[in-house]
Amino acid sequence: MSASVALHSVRLLLLLIVCGVLDVGSSSNSSTPAADTLTAQNRNQERTSSNGIFSRGTSTSAPRSIAQAPILPFKKYNLTMKDSPKDPVLKTIILQSPAELELLCSLVLQPSMDVEQIEVVWKKENETIKHDTIYKNESKNSWCSRHEVNVTTRDQLGNYTCVYKTKPEEVNSTFHLQVPEPHGKSERIISYVRDFVVLACLIGSETHQYNPSSWVWYTKNGSEQVAINTTLMPEKYIIMQEHANITKLKIMDLSEKDTGVYSCEAVFPLGARKGEVYLKVLTYMTPLKPFLAIAAEVVLFVAAIFAYEACTKKKEFQVEEAEKEFEQTETLRTEDSNGVENSTTRQRKA
Repeated sequence: MSASVALHSVRLLLLLIVCGVLDVGSSSNSSTPAADTLTAQNRNQERTSSNGIFSRGTSTSAPRSIAQAPILPFKKYNLTMKDSPKDPVLKTIILQSPAELELLCSLVLQPSMDVEQIEVVWKKENETIKHDTIYKNESKNSWCSRHEVNVTTRDQLGNYTCVYKTKPEEVNSTFHLQVPEPHGKSERIISYVRDFVVLACLIGSETHQYNPSSWVWYTKNGSEQVAINTTLMPEKYIIMQEHANITKLKIMDLSEKDTGVYSCEAVFPLGARKGEVYLKVLTYMTPLKPFLAIAAEVVLFVAAIFAYEACTKKKEFQVEEAEKEFEQTETLRTEDSNGVENSTTRQRKA
């Protein structure tokens, strides 16, 4: 009896154990899809994070990073003025790309001038953009005002003037901001009909190199400038560019209509500037015109000499004829008088 009870207890215990194992297995199996989903998401996030697109834990709708404004190169320029300059001071600043500028305007006064403070006005062209008040410092005779400007567009170029409200007259200086200016290698070029010519423009110098983003050539049609399109007229124009700071325009089959002003425009992120080259096309007879004029003058001179000599000879001949006639007349008169004398003598003798 006790043995059967013990056996039944063992069976009951095994049944409970088996049921517990099955419950655990079923619960674990029921949670597997969610776990697999989370695991897949984590793997995808890790995969995208390793690719550098999004970081782990961020949603796909969020950007990778916050956009920041580009950092501009910083440049500082200084102008120093005396207390009574004869002419306003001008400083030209060449910019080919956006930059952050600090403009320093310094004024040096004589130690004898007792000034406690000075009003300074900054102007962009003729528009006032800043008022500044400067107080006496330890140096007593040195004053300085500054203006900062981020030059990112073409409209921010131009003249920035600082005006010191001193007495008896104001003192001012100007910073002129501009993009580099191109210029032709030769301002005036002469060529001939049916020939070809190469016009060249460059920008900068050996010490200062500038690289425009592009070049554009223009020709004048009356008072209007027209951009030269080499695609439409490949047999007439060819634009050559070996270096970024040099451009060349080749014009073929020249005619007198090609005479005129050609402009080369250098384009920069802050704006564009133009240089000019003048082309004069001549016919082959044009160089001979001076020689033909000289030859005509020589012919006229020689003809005048011959005419003069002919007139002179004619006059000499007429004089000689007149002299001969006079001599003959005198001879006849002499003979006549001699005959009369002879007859008178004969009559007396008789």
